[in-house]
This record gives sequence, C-alpha cells and structure tokens, in this order.
Amino acid sequence: MGFNELSGTVLADIADCIRRVSADEVRVLTDMLAAKRKVLLIGTGRSGAMLGATAVRLGHLGVEAHLVGEPGCPAPQKDDLVLVGSGSGRTPAALERAERAHEAGAQMAVVTADPASPIAALADAVVHIPAPVEPGKRTPHTMRSLFEECLLIVCDCVCRMLQERLGVSAEEMQRRHSPVE
Repeated sequence: MGFNELSGTVLADIADCIRRVSADEVRVLTDMLAAKRKVLLIGTGRSGAMLGATAVRLGHLGVEAHLVGEPGCPAPQKDDLVLVGSGSGRTPAALERAERAHEAGAQMAVVTADPASPIAALADAVVHIPAPVEPGKRTPHTMRSLFEECLLIVCDCVCRMLQERLGVSAEEMQRRHSPVE
C-alpha cells in the first residue's frame, strides 16, 4: 500500500473513532479541568508522549500541569486532578501511579480504550476512545497507534474547549509559549 492510500485509510479510521467518542464524557473531563488549577498526567510510552504534549498545552492555558515521572513533578494531593491516558487501562506503571493518586484522594479522570479496565475502575470520570487494543487485530495503524493518535486529538479538543471556558486569549497563550527564535 502506498503513502496516499495508507494515509487516507489511517485518517478515515481516526475520524471514525473520534466520531464515536462521547461528547458528554469529554464535557465532564473539560468541567473537571476547568475546576482545577493543578493537573498531574499519567501515561507511559506513546500515550505518555501524547499526555506530555497535553501538559505543555495546559501550561499555555495557565493550568499548572506535570507529567508524572518527570523531574519536579509533585506527589498527588487531595485537591489535584489526575488525568491518566492508557489504551489498555492495565499498564503496570500507569496502574501503580493511578493507585497512589487514588490513595492520596486526588480526583481522577481516565482516557482509555477499555472502560472496564482496572485503571478506569479508579476514576471519577472516563473518556472512552473506541480503538482496538488487542494485539493481532488487522489495522492500517502500527500496533496501537489509533488509540494514541485519538488520545492527542481528544486532549487537544479538550484544551481548546477549556481555552474558551476559561476565557484565555490566543495572545495570552502565546505569552506563555516558548519564544520563537
């Protein structure tokens, strides 16, 4: 399969998956973020990379955001929101970190492909991305990339909705952005 055909198939899969994400679940996540000024994000591997990008964008919005496991990340506290991204909802490192945040009393939201997973069971809110996570499923995506691609899109949309909710201007966000050289 050539690039044009493959990219068209991949984009169609992403669009189909995003259309099946619940707007109500996304609204609940946006509400939770709007109510907090400190967010800790938990994810490993490529999901962690997508949440790292989300942490940067939340910072542009004026929300204190930390990727758990990175230097300088504070321990979760009762007043914090913890956002977990895990396709399977069973990744050992993410589950362990989510359990610690849950024990600390932090509010938790999970974005996952498996709303019946152990991590989702800890959450106050779940956003279900209906992407296949089982190995061997025939797909044009590399491994579980569909979940990760959709995770970034969902998180970017949440940040845009949050920008409107908080009344943060593009100019204000740009002032918080790294200077362009």
